[in-house]
Amino acid sequence: MENNIYKCSSPEHKEINAIKFCEECKIYMCNKCDKFHSGLFSTHKAISLDKNSKDIFTDLCKNENHNIKLEYFCKDHNELCCAYCITKIKSKGKGQHSECNICNIEDISDEKAKNLEKNMKSLKELYKSFESSMMELNEIIEKINENKDEIKLNIQKTFTKIRNELNNRENELLLEVDEQFNKKIMNNDLNLLKDRSKLSNKMKCCLEKEKSLRDEMTTDSKNKPSFINECINIEKIINSINNLNQDMEKLNRNMKKIQFVSSEKEIIELIKRYGSIISGKNKEENYSHQEINVSLNDYHPGNLKCIQNICNNCGYGGNCYVYDGICFFISKKDEHVLGYSDANSGSKSIIFYDVNNKNEIKRINNAHNNSIHIIKYYDYSLYDLILSSSCNDDIKLWNYNDCLNIMTISQIFNDSGNGVFSSCIILEKNISYILCVGYYNYIKVYNGIGEHYKNLGQDSEDRRFIDICDLDNRKYIISGGNKGITVYNYPNFDEYYRFLEKNDSTFHNYAKILKANNIYNLIDVGFFNKIKIWDFFGKKLLFCIASNNNYGLGGFITINNRYLILGAENGGIKEFDIEKRILIKCFEEKHTSNVLGIKIIKDKNEKIFLISYGMDQNIFLWEV
Repeated sequence: MENNIYKCSSPEHKEINAIKFCEECKIYMCNKCDKFHSGLFSTHKAISLDKNSKDIFTDLCKNENHNIKLEYFCKDHNELCCAYCITKIKSKGKGQHSECNICNIEDISDEKAKNLEKNMKSLKELYKSFESSMMELNEIIEKINENKDEIKLNIQKTFTKIRNELNNRENELLLEVDEQFNKKIMNNDLNLLKDRSKLSNKMKCCLEKEKSLRDEMTTDSKNKPSFINECINIEKIINSINNLNQDMEKLNRNMKKIQFVSSEKEIIELIKRYGSIISGKNKEENYSHQEINVSLNDYHPGNLKCIQNICNNCGYGGNCYVYDGICFFISKKDEHVLGYSDANSGSKSIIFYDVNNKNEIKRINNAHNNSIHIIKYYDYSLYDLILSSSCNDDIKLWNYNDCLNIMTISQIFNDSGNGVFSSCIILEKNISYILCVGYYNYIKVYNGIGEHYKNLGQDSEDRRFIDICDLDNRKYIISGGNKGITVYNYPNFDEYYRFLEKNDSTFHNYAKILKANNIYNLIDVGFFNKIKIWDFFGKKLLFCIASNNNYGLGGFITINNRYLILGAENGGIKEFDIEKRILIKCFEEKHTSNVLGIKIIKDKNEKIFLISYGMDQNIFLWEV
């Protein structure tokens, strides 16, 4: 029987749908029976059987042709049964529970009563969770609709711009046609048109004089000079006509040169293909990582100026170094965003700060259970991707736009006790990897869904950083620690080369590959007083630049692939000229402790923003 459809209990009306149920008589009634019943038993309570009648409990079995009182309980199916349900005789829908574990209702009522309180508590928790999920779903749907409207608006704006440009181009071409014809015909060839009219008149005159000229030619006339003059004029007219014909041919050629060339078919095909809706696995991702080099046409070395102290609570907590603990990027909404861990939360939360408007945009509270080592930004197709890792030994990926956790990888170096010191992502269209390093352990590689893929290197090396460098359409994995800088090929993950001098036991904290003077250089800095410049492909040390003290050096950026700006352990920021191999200037007036890193971005107006952060918990904004 279908839900909510009950037949009348009267044998005479058993094929008619019931409209009411009498709780006193325990019977279903059709329209006719209801009228008769209400006249006889006006005090009985009759329940209307509408679309919600499935919630009405009648004490009667709802199975078709049963319609008797429910007196038994099936423990196997957790439902009430009638005598027909448990009968051993199986016929016409009877005996469905004949093989089940059956008991009387009285035997199960106490057990159900005992479980009631626990079940109600569970139901309340489920209801609360369900309501929360529904609210979250509504928010997601709302954001989806907003995103849909935004995409449609962007499409309209784009094609309005295209139409405007097409209209402008049409007007330009129409004007150009007039200009070309005026230039090549009307302006330069007006004399030709005037000459044509004069010559026509002269030719008529000459032809009219033909008989008289012939007569003069046959007679011994005294007007010989006049005759000769007329002959000369005729010759001049003929020459003029020949010149005119040449000019007309030239004009005709010029007219043929002026034409409109249209690649109409190609244009239509281009418009058909123009733009795309990026969705799911079919999207054409265009990934990029934050730059460590910018190019500036008008750059003056040594002209760095601090203009703002953004905060003094960047998440250095206790003995936990924030190795690469801030990110600096331009978001999809054109915000100039600084992301950093909050020391007030024990460096467990991530704050996103708008550098232009000087206010906090959003935050991820309790992003990790312990202090955050790494915060990195990646431009990931439709949204901004944040990578974070901490000394509680896990890595997390976040959608910055919605502050949503996309992926968590836990217990990565659980045998070291020092967590993830550094991590990075290789992003490609069809595959991606997450790489990380810890304390005296392998380089761990995870695939795009967070599964452990393989280990690189050896487990006796204390690595402090790992990153990716793009070079000639190839990627290289760079890692450094107490045994130099190790570079791995990608996608094979085999070792390319280890850049290390003999007897060098110092820590190598940062390294990048840059092109200078048509040579690819690996720049190597760390806890020593020299910057080492290696020939990357030649695999040899080219030269060193002394830092004029014995302090360790921190993360760096470069300008024009020549000027190196990096932090120092004494709280200074140093600028070096790689080509001249000299220290240009040291800026020591702001940080009071180790400068752990430098970040840089260039906005659409070619303006440079530079951020420095250190163990004194300060973040400073610099102007170049």
